[in-house]
Amino acid sequence: MKNYFVWLLLLLPLLATGCYGEEEKEDGPGDYIWDFINYNIYFSVKDAAGANLLDPQVSSNLLANEFTVEYEGKTFPLENSVDTRFNMPRSLGLRKELLGKEKKRVLSFGEFSPEHQYKGETFTIHWGDGTKDVVKFDLYITWKKQDPTIHKKLYLNGKEYSEDSFLIEIVK
Repeated sequence: MKNYFVWLLLLLPLLATGCYGEEEKEDGPGDYIWDFINYNIYFSVKDAAGANLLDPQVSSNLLANEFTVEYEGKTFPLENSVDTRFNMPRSLGLRKELLGKEKKRVLSFGEFSPEHQYKGETFTIHWGDGTKDVVKFDLYITWKKQDPTIHKKLYLNGKEYSEDSFLIEIVK
């Protein structure tokens, strides 16, 4: 009898904690660990005929220009990027990239994580020829019953540009 009483005392706290139901949470990640992809904002620059002005083989390319981005009071010059299959986060910067299967030459500025809840973030890209473009973007997460939805929106020079793609096509 004494042995049963000891076992009952040991199991009682375990049984008591197992009886509580889990409450449905409306907002937030809940008990899961979520990993979200970081986003870059890409720029494709073409002339009126459709030639890629970031391609060194195009005679009228803009690669001699000094491209910079102004963001949060800092100036980011164009960096050389290393093309690797290793997918790790990179620090904020302006880079030349090859995008997609067709290896389209573009500029990218980022990386931005949706976890930082970017709303109305603005930066200016200077093209090195006296012209500039102002980009505003939203990149944030909302939660409904522990399911995340990533919202993204781009504005170019004060006009809504895209809700699905972070690629901006500039014609010079």
